[in-house]
Amino acid sequence: MRVWTIRLLMVAVLGTGVAVPAAAQGVDIKGYGMVGGMNFAASESFDAVFGSSTGLIFGGGAEVGLPWGGLYFGIGAWRYSNDGERVFVSGSDVFPLGIPLSVDITPIEVTAGWRFKQISPRLVPYVGGGWSSYSYKETSDFAVTGDDVDERFNGFHILGGVEFKAARWLGIGGEIVFSRVPNALGVSGVSEAFDEDNLGGTSYRLKISVGR
Repeated sequence: MRVWTIRLLMVAVLGTGVAVPAAAQGVDIKGYGMVGGMNFAASESFDAVFGSSTGLIFGGGAEVGLPWGGLYFGIGAWRYSNDGERVFVSGSDVFPLGIPLSVDITPIEVTAGWRFKQISPRLVPYVGGGWSSYSYKETSDFAVTGDDVDERFNGFHILGGVEFKAARWLGIGGEIVFSRVPNALGVSGVSEAFDEDNLGGTSYRLKISVGR
């Protein structure tokens, strides 16, 4: 488990520890863990390199509910990692080169949204949106100068979901997140051949939260 994941989970745990006094002042704080799947918008590029444009993601974060209706703010991060191989694209033909390639994508998401708490005390729909910052790392064997990539790209996301309060301090929810990170791909290589520049996509997430 990477350092950033450990730190994020620590924030989530610490957040639940202050949930009680914070809630007494009208502010709700909770931490959450998340697992899900990401369907990348650059589907042809990911299919060519990894054999699939869908991958497992996991992460966590924290959310703060403010004492003004259902307004909330959140910050979270997740990780996608996969191994494939470099390919050469000629027209519609893809030729594997047999050179191993590893990609790690770690987005940070800052979200503001609204929880519709008046609908039901135990089943709470919500919506949100905000800023995304994607760390993209690409490494391969036999790489020459300029082949490996370690960059960060900015974009945005919007989301919708619903949370079921299984207990006073335990929530189980599902959400759909659409993200767009333009001009992150498409400069060279496979993504240029397929004219794909968006590193975002659509993800489906299961969240377990602890706190108010």
